Amino acid sequence: MTTRAYDLVVLGGGPACGPAARRCREAGWSVAVVEAGLLGGVCPHTGCNPKKVLMAAPEAVSAAAHLAGKGLSGGPAVDWPALMAFKRSFTTPVDARVAASYREAGIDVVRGRGVFAGPRTVRVGEAELAAKKILIAVGATHKRFDFPGAELLSASDAFLDLDALPGRVVFVGGGFIAFELAHVAAVCGAKATILTHGDAALRRFDQGVVGKLVAATRAMGITVIFDAPVTAIRREGGGLAVDTPQGVCSADMAVNAAGRPPALRGLGLEAAGIAATPRGVTVNEYLQCPGNPDVYAAGDCLDAPYALTPTADLESRLAGENMVTGNTRAIDRTGTPSVLFTLPPLGMVGLTEEACRARGLSCVKKETDLADSFPWKRLGETAGWAKTLVSPGDDRILGAHILGHAAEEVINVVALAMRQGLPASALREGIWAYPTAGYYLRYMF
Repeated sequence: MTTRAYDLVVLGGGPACGPAARRCREAGWSVAVVEAGLLGGVCPHTGCNPKKVLMAAPEAVSAAAHLAGKGLSGGPAVDWPALMAFKRSFTTPVDARVAASYREAGIDVVRGRGVFAGPRTVRVGEAELAAKKILIAVGATHKRFDFPGAELLSASDAFLDLDALPGRVVFVGGGFIAFELAHVAAVCGAKATILTHGDAALRRFDQGVVGKLVAATRAMGITVIFDAPVTAIRREGGGLAVDTPQGVCSADMAVNAAGRPPALRGLGLEAAGIAATPRGVTVNEYLQCPGNPDVYAAGDCLDAPYALTPTADLESRLAGENMVTGNTRAIDRTGTPSVLFTLPPLGMVGLTEEACRARGLSCVKKETDLADSFPWKRLGETAGWAKTLVSPGDDRILGAHILGHAAEEVINVVALAMRQGLPASALREGIWAYPTAGYYLRYMF
C-alpha cells in the first residue's frame, strides 16, 4: 500500500469542497480532493442546475397558459428530447472543467471512495493518504427503503436524465424534489402523482402558504395524496403498481423523492473518533468535529439547519478559513433563503409562524394577496401570496414567505435585509423600481 502525505485531504468533490480546498492551497498547503463520482457534486450534475434547466420550458408553457385570452393565442409545446439535450449541454462538461480547475490550482484529485483508517488517515483503494487536516464534504445520498419492491424505485437522478418522458410518474415524498419534479413532469405532458408519507407536505415551509401551493399544484392536474406511505411496489401490466393505505397508484416510473440523508454509511467515522447523528456529522461553531480537532465538515453531510448549495459554500469557506487561521470565525447562517422552484415558485427566509409560536416569540403577521397585485395580475397569475412576520418591539424581520412570480428574487432582498440586521421599515421605506415585483415589498411588511 502506498502512502502519500498532504496538509489537507477533502472527502467529496462537491460545493462544500472547493472553497476550503482553494483557501488552504492559497495558504501554501498541499491539498488532495477524494471523489468517487463526478467532481462538482449533486448540484451541477443531478440537482439544482439540471432541474432548473428542465424547468425553463415548463415556465414558458405555464406563462403562455396564464396569458391565454389576454393577448396571447396558441402556445408553445415542450420537445422533451431537445430539452434534455439542452440540459446535458450544462451537465456533461462539469467534471472535466472542475478537474482542470483543480489541476491549475495545484490541487490533486484522487478518484475513489475515501474511508477513514485512523484519526488523520484516509484509505482510497490501495492508497493511503495521511493528512494534517481532513474536511468531510461527502454530501447526501438517496433515502433507503425496505418495503417489497423498493428496488423498483428510480433515483431522482434518473428522472433528470430521461431520454423519453414516461406517461405516468409517481413521486414518493413530500418535499423539494417531489414537488419540483412533479411540476416539470406535468407541464411536459406526464400524469404526475405525489405521495406524501404524512399529513403535510414541505414541512420546512409555512403551512398556510404551502396550502395555497398544493391547491395550485392540484389545479395543474397533479394528484397530491397525503398520508400515503408506500407499502409495496410491483410490476403490473407493463408498468408499476404502487401500493399505499389510500389505494393503488399505477405508474410507468416511480421516483424516490423522499429526501436525502447524509452520505456517511461506510465512511469509517468511528476510526477517526467522529460523532454523528442520523442528521449528519456533529460539529462546533467553527465546523470542527469535537472528538477530533483535526477534522472539519461542511455541506449536506452536516447536522445543520440547511442542506443547500449556498450554505455548503459558506460552510466550506468558514472551514477553510478556520483550518488556516486556527478557528477565528464562527458560522452564522442568518438570512439563509430557501426556494422551491415550482410553478409558481415558493421562497422563504427566517422563521415560520409555527416556529415563532414554539419559541415564544411575539410577531406581527401580515398577509398580502399577490395575485391581486399588478406585477402578478398582468401575467394572469392566480396563485400568489406573501406572509411576513415582524417583531413588534424592534421591527426586526423574523420571517418571510412568498409564493408567486419572482418569489425567488424577492426573497433574496428580504434575506439580505435580515443578514445585515435591517429593520422591516427599511423595506417599507425603500425606493423601488416600478412596476416590479420588488416594489411590492413596501406593502408586504
